[in-house]
Amino acid sequence: MERNDEVVMRRTDSSGIEVFLRPSDSSVLHDWASDGYRSHEEFLFWSRKVCGLACLQSLLHGWTDVRLSMGELLTLALEWGCYVVEPSGKVQGLIYRPLMEWVSTQFGFGCQLIEHTPIQASAREVRRGQVLIASVSPEIRDPDTRDPQRGGHLVLVHAVDGGAVRFHNPSGYSHNSDNAVLPMPVFERFHADRGILIRRAS
Repeated sequence: MERNDEVVMRRTDSSGIEVFLRPSDSSVLHDWASDGYRSHEEFLFWSRKVCGLACLQSLLHGWTDVRLSMGELLTLALEWGCYVVEPSGKVQGLIYRPLMEWVSTQFGFGCQLIEHTPIQASAREVRRGQVLIASVSPEIRDPDTRDPQRGGHLVLVHAVDGGAVRFHNPSGYSHNSDNAVLPMPVFERFHADRGILIRRAS
C-alpha cells in the first residue's frame, strides 16, 4: 500500500473505471519479490486485482499465526478457482464461492454469502470475530465522487458504530487505508449490496 497515493482512477464511460499508476522514477520499483511475486511484470498484472486477497491477508494476520505473502495467496487462489484467467488475458474474479470453500477448508473460517442485501442490514452482522468483505466501487477512496458505480472492488468492514462504517481499503490513500471511516449513507452509495461475512474460527 506504500504506492497507493500514486494510483489514479479515471472514469472511462458510465460503467468502466481505468486504474493506473502515475509515472515515477523507474529506479524506485516496488519490492515485488518480498511480496512473493516472480517478476515485476507479474506484480503489475495482479496488483490491481488482489484487493480481496489483501482483505484475507489482513484477517490471517489478525486472527491466526499464518503468514503468507501475496504471491503465495495468489497461487492458492488460482488453484482453488477464485480467479480464472482467460486466453485473452482477461481475469474473472475474485469469485466468491471458491474463495469461501478455500478459506473455510484451509483456515477454518466460517463464511456466509451476502447478496441483494443493503449495508444497513449486513452491517448488523459485523461484530468482534465476524467481519464483512464488502463489494464497493474503487471510487470509495474519494467519497465525494458523484454517481459512483457500485462494485468492482473489495474492502474489509471490521466495525460499525455510531452510524459509521470502519473498513480496511487495500487501495485507499496511505493516511487512511488501514482504518477508513465513512458515514453509513456515504458508504451505501458505493456498496453493491453483496459480499461475504467471515467468522473467526472458534
